[in-house]
Amino acid sequence: MSARTRYLLLALAAALLAGIFVHIYLSGVARRVPVVVAARDFEAYSVLDAHLVRTVLLPASAVHPASVSRTADALGKTSLVPRRQGEQILASSLVSGDDPGEYRAGLRPEERALCLPAEVVLGGWLGVAPGDYVDLTVVLDGVSHCLAQGLEVLDVVKDPSTPFSGGRVQAPLGVFLRVTPAQAERITLAVEYGKVYFSVLGYAGVPVPASGARLQDLYGGGEVETDVLWP
Repeated sequence: MSARTRYLLLALAAALLAGIFVHIYLSGVARRVPVVVAARDFEAYSVLDAHLVRTVLLPASAVHPASVSRTADALGKTSLVPRRQGEQILASSLVSGDDPGEYRAGLRPEERALCLPAEVVLGGWLGVAPGDYVDLTVVLDGVSHCLAQGLEVLDVVKDPSTPFSGGRVQAPLGVFLRVTPAQAERITLAVEYGKVYFSVLGYAGVPVPASGARLQDLYGGGEVETDVLWP
């Protein structure tokens, strides 16, 4: 084979490889994928709705790896950062009230998250988990009274440095409860001046009338067999 023939073959091979690479590049540029972007400017902590986001098709090479591809995955979530019109919505910048530890995103404007440490509640929140509903009762000056019913447990705080104690899960340090400012006032006053207890609602639990109990009423009437309990 002459040198001229070899050069010709090398030139053809190089041209073929160049064609292949150009085809691959153009295919990547031409391929478009769905991406959720901001439909208009919005500020941080905005709750995303159909007016704030929309889905567009962008070249695959221009899409951020963390971009949201479905509008349904963005709607109803809170954006932790501001976005300008046309910017891609990243999954890492969104939170939901359903996400562990992100209860703030699920609070309505008139609601608050009240933290009650374990040491101020009799029972120390043992057995309570996020998603449970609890009643709070206060005992003060010989009178017990139901403070609130059906409060949602948003988060249970545990000590990360000691996850286990004696082979058992460490007791909670406290909980965050979904409350209104008025409920927060009543509960904090009860904690300051009385003893607070909690009870967990069942799956079908509903608020029921509670008139309170007084020390002088313990021996009168009721459904219990007082002659057994109090011989």
